[in-house]
Amino acid sequence: MLSTALRPRSILGLIVSLALAVGFVLLSQWQLESSEQARTVADPAKDVAVPLEEAAAAGAPVTTTQADQLVTVTGDYRDGSTVLVPGRLQDGTEGWWAVTALTVPGSADRWPDAGGELTVAVARGWTADPASVPAEPEGTVGVVGRYLPAEGPVPGAELPEGQVGTVSPAQLTNIWDTPLWSGYVAAFAENPAAAPFQLAEDGTLAQGAALLSPQLSRLDIDQQPTDESVNLLNLFYAVEWVVFAGFAVYIWWRFVRDEWQREQNPDEYFYFEGEYFYDEAAGRYYYYDPDAGEYYWFDDQPAGREPEPEPTTHDTSHDRTQDRTGAHHD
Repeated sequence: MLSTALRPRSILGLIVSLALAVGFVLLSQWQLESSEQARTVADPAKDVAVPLEEAAAAGAPVTTTQADQLVTVTGDYRDGSTVLVPGRLQDGTEGWWAVTALTVPGSADRWPDAGGELTVAVARGWTADPASVPAEPEGTVGVVGRYLPAEGPVPGAELPEGQVGTVSPAQLTNIWDTPLWSGYVAAFAENPAAAPFQLAEDGTLAQGAALLSPQLSRLDIDQQPTDESVNLLNLFYAVEWVVFAGFAVYIWWRFVRDEWQREQNPDEYFYFEGEYFYDEAAGRYYYYDPDAGEYYWFDDQPAGREPEPEPTTHDTSHDRTQDRTGAHHD
């Protein structure tokens, strides 16, 4: 069977089969990578604080790389700018977020088209009683919090004055009449600017970090959403492509095996309803097709194979005549 596998036609078939198998394996790898990409895993680097100016460009949309990053920012809360966002859960209790405008000094050159100092919306904390929300801390403060993408505004929501449906910088920029960062900061810690940020030595949030307004509860927002489950459909497709790769090689093996067995047992592989003969001079089998009224060679027979049983009573001189006049081939 090795000699059959080494024939040019068999080698060409092997090359094609291997090329298909490699393609199928690459498709399987792609499906595996897709199943991993569907996972959303928490990034430890996003829990190490960086300055807001480095984490996100002013005036640019919030990307997935920037979202959930722990940031530090120094600025001044604008007096009377606090708005409340209802329907916020904290430890299973529904309440309000207090969101305030924080003006960042020296930020005008970061977005020249804004025409002035930039502002970032800061969710200062949570409260169960909207009447107990304190005034904005005075002076320059340092804030540590998580930078989050904007929420979509809720049109047509009938809310009391001083409340908004979502934390939407696109909406808040009109309320505060100032250019804003595209995202907002959920505050975890506040301190006077003269004091260092409440961070551990490794840059993560310090244990016991606190807000300047004790009436507000510190927000507890993790990186989200996180989904470490694997897409089973992608895994199924990955296994399926590997099966196809094996099947491509199997088809080539069957081709070589069948070719070899035809040569070893021509009587079994060329059985049909009719007679076939053997031409000793050519060393080949042929048969007569009564419908077409023509003789045809069995091209796949090895030269020199002796027929079993003995050839039928066919005139070998006719064989040679037929060969001279041009026997038809399958």
